[in-house]
Amino acid sequence: MPFYKDRVFQGIFCALAAFKLAAFAYLFSVHPLGENILAFPDSLTYVYPAQTFLQYGHMWEAVSISPMLLRTPGYPFFLALIQLLTGNATWAVAAVQNLLSLFLLIPVYLTARLLAGWRAARWAAGFCAISVLYFTLSFAVLTEILCVFLLAWFVYFTVRFLQQPRGRELLGAAVFLAAAVYVRPAAYYFMFAAAIMLVCFCAGKLIRFPVYKTALYFILPLLACIFPWHIRNAIQTGFSGFTSVGAYNLYIWNEDYLADKWNISVPQAHDALEQALPPGFSSLPPAQQVRLYKAMAAPLIKEAFAYKLSHAPLWAMKTLFGANFVHLSLLTNSGHAKGNNLEAQMLNHTSAIHAGWLGGWKDKILLVLAAGQVFITVLLGICGFILAWKRQKPAAFWGAVYCLYFWAIGSTFFGAYARFRAPFEFVLCIFAGVAASRLWKQRHRWSKYAPHLR
Repeated sequence: MPFYKDRVFQGIFCALAAFKLAAFAYLFSVHPLGENILAFPDSLTYVYPAQTFLQYGHMWEAVSISPMLLRTPGYPFFLALIQLLTGNATWAVAAVQNLLSLFLLIPVYLTARLLAGWRAARWAAGFCAISVLYFTLSFAVLTEILCVFLLAWFVYFTVRFLQQPRGRELLGAAVFLAAAVYVRPAAYYFMFAAAIMLVCFCAGKLIRFPVYKTALYFILPLLACIFPWHIRNAIQTGFSGFTSVGAYNLYIWNEDYLADKWNISVPQAHDALEQALPPGFSSLPPAQQVRLYKAMAAPLIKEAFAYKLSHAPLWAMKTLFGANFVHLSLLTNSGHAKGNNLEAQMLNHTSAIHAGWLGGWKDKILLVLAAGQVFITVLLGICGFILAWKRQKPAAFWGAVYCLYFWAIGSTFFGAYARFRAPFEFVLCIFAGVAASRLWKQRHRWSKYAPHLR
């Protein structure tokens, strides 16, 4: 049965569409913050390159005349395309992202159906539909929703390949993964992990597919898609890497350690790191800037290792169980949230729970509901991996590595929080659907034998 003929899926899809439409209408016409509700501190670094691309045909760094190197072109091009078609770079972006998060249900449903049948697919779509994280991020000029949509199709084609090894599935997976890398470079290194796993599956005969065809249909298309941006960077900036954000983060990543060491605030430590850069640093060639970032970061990382290691469990839990409550409070226009410093707290960078945003019983109920949704999804997702391992070992292993990769890279610094769960929460929803389907089946089995137990 095609997914669009499933009445339950139709109901979930239409209910989410109606809810999103009502939320959009409220935020657009009633919310006192207006379009400011969509803007985050990182938004300018994507909007500015989009504007320069529309005006001059080239993407430049924010408030600079340097070619864009810190960001990758996927999301700025997405913003530029929407503005070109609609003449708007705020509410039109939110509208399109809400559509993408709505249609995200389709690959989630299809993947779960491959793993455990139509009942699991319905549950998976339901878990994805009630995701607080995806709802909130749909109303943010940030990369997550576009990247998640692309990654969801990458996961679908990969799981389909693991069950029915054909070249066209691998090629589809390669194209969607490459597109996701262009949107969010956090997916860059997963290309290598994915290629290694697929080659090992084929070489170990877990999948009946020649290794050379894996290279032909997956590895080579990936390289063909990714190398043009490397070449562009080398020609325009002299830096042949995919992005300079890794080197920048290695250096700035130490601001929380310095804040703790010097007993100052994190913004003050950030400013101190910026001021410690050599005079005229911003005018240096990008390749030299990257080398300096790495050289200055090395001793700080070595010094901060014990501090980072001791805080890693907290950061990991913030990423896995974070409810994105600050952003949710802003969207729901919590009366208590209005008096807070929005720009400083919007990304929920510091505390595990922002107690300052819990003003009344409505805020507390909102937090409990949001946190409960996350906890149930994660718990059932873990159970789903265990259940899938018994029948779908390659897919379960591959999905677990996928989640662990994005969880790990999203939990390595003090700013870790729910936003960095976005690339893998939909996979948790898929496997949560597998677990929920099994529990529902067991429920009927228990009810069948219940009269005999009385």
